[in-house]
Amino acid sequence: MIPGNRLTETSRHAWLSSQPLSQDNVHERCNLGARHRWGIEAGFLVEKHQGYHYEHAFALDWNAMQGDHLLMRLAYGFNTLARFTRQLRSLYQELGVRGAIRFIRSSCAGSRLDPMRMRVLLAEPFLLQLK
Repeated sequence: MIPGNRLTETSRHAWLSSQPLSQDNVHERCNLGARHRWGIEAGFLVEKHQGYHYEHAFALDWNAMQGDHLLMRLAYGFNTLARFTRQLRSLYQELGVRGAIRFIRSSCAGSRLDPMRMRVLLAEPFLLQLK
């Protein structure tokens, strides 16, 4: 291609749906919905291939499989927060990964979750700072 010349490309897409598409819903369902689904799939690809080794759980107990999936989602969420928020990043630097996990676990177990203190904290504006 010669610099300065424009190249026009076209593409054709096919959408499968159990609901009929119309002029009123095609943009939301095909463009916005597909992009949302792409973001979900990208998260799963990170979990499968970038250190989490996430795979299908096989168990006779449905609750065990759900628990495994939910724990993986929690771990991914905590790691994402630790990477992108100042508050958790300093906690991980101070305590290390295992120490931070122990701290979060003990916090969720209730020893630090005094209801009156939580009401006071939640009444104040909260700022989650990205790095």
